[in-house]
Amino acid sequence: MPLLEDFLSKTWIVDPSKIRILKGEKPSTVKIVGSNGEILEVIPKKPFPISNPYFLIFTDFHGNEVCIIEDYRKTDDESRKNLEETLGKLYFMPRIRSVRKLETSGDEFIWHVETDRGLKEFRTRGRRSVSRSGEKIVIIDTNDNVYIVEDISRVDERSRVLLEAVT
Repeated sequence: MPLLEDFLSKTWIVDPSKIRILKGEKPSTVKIVGSNGEILEVIPKKPFPISNPYFLIFTDFHGNEVCIIEDYRKTDDESRKNLEETLGKLYFMPRIRSVRKLETSGDEFIWHVETDRGLKEFRTRGRRSVSRSGEKIVIIDTNDNVYIVEDISRVDERSRVLLEAVT
């Protein structure tokens, strides 16, 4: 059996309106409650955290894929809140609100930014750590943390000038 067919035979796409998501026993897990009342504790994963951040694959504790939700924003409010809380623990991706200062040191940039998680300072390895796709900018620091500017047109003028200088 080809790999895709094998994957699809073991996995299924779940209708987000027909399930509920509860907090799991561990900080990295959630419980999926099916329409039949069955409860399954799983680990949510974002296979495309930047290009499609709302697409989730749920795996069991052995890493086997259990099910897929194509857009978790279509779950009920409580389920979405539980998922976002768990995903926030699993994926550290602060949203940059403004760039306060950008320094260079050799081939590194030293960033001083305000994020949705407070003030941060981090280093990147030059321009190769900064990528732009349309209005979105993704910055990967020297510790492999990912910082995102969702829409460069929504940041202040000074931040926009600094960001455009390195993209």
